[in-house]
Amino acid sequence: MKIASIERPTRLPARIAAAIMREINDGRLKLGDRLPTEQFLAESFGVSRNVVREAIAQLRSAGVVHSRQGLGTVVGLGHAEAARPSDVMAVSDPSHFHHVYELRAIIEMQGAALAARRGDADQLAAISNTLERLEEAERWESEGAELDLEFHLAVARASANPYIVETIGFLSGKMRETILATRQRSGGIVGEVKALTISEHASIRDAISMRDPDAARDAMARHIRNAAARLGYDLLRDDGVERGPAVHEQLPPVEV
Repeated sequence: MKIASIERPTRLPARIAAAIMREINDGRLKLGDRLPTEQFLAESFGVSRNVVREAIAQLRSAGVVHSRQGLGTVVGLGHAEAARPSDVMAVSDPSHFHHVYELRAIIEMQGAALAARRGDADQLAAISNTLERLEEAERWESEGAELDLEFHLAVARASANPYIVETIGFLSGKMRETILATRQRSGGIVGEVKALTISEHASIRDAISMRDPDAARDAMARHIRNAAARLGYDLLRDDGVERGPAVHEQLPPVEV
């Protein structure tokens, strides 16, 4: 008698990492929160501590979590990682960022419009609170980058569409690259870029708070276009050619 072999769960650490990412994307784990202990996670998932350790290593490599002395593993990019521009800019395809921004525009414009229509009081408060923390962030290239990403995740959650939340969660690593790249390229004009970025986020927040889907969609479109322009990419061009970084451009609303 021939007995079929059992496939070993070689992707188990990746599945555990994805489960932890869902906790972050859904807002149950936030920036600065400490991850549960390896023992707790192992018992919760029914796996060994070695599997949990490998899953956390994957998240750390992706910049989702980092180790902090005295606290353990916490959510968010550590200052040491943020200080390495080579890690952020190591993208061989010059159209990489252009493609990321194109996809963000498709998803986030509609997400913002839905947030204006569907977001409840707690979700709108979360958007405002995240923006306030972004305004107060002292380390713009590390803490500010994580709060920028958290703002976009908060808008996605307010859309009340789980697939938009899941998609933004899936894109979070690439979004982090674009956010950090903008900060790395800011150089001596970081103050101006920070002010523009916060102003654009405030316009999104205000439109959502006023329950104006069209204004929310347009505000998100302008923000993503301007963010791409600050890295030198023109989303109005189909070829995705980099044309040199621009600090800011007043762009017309997108017709959808």
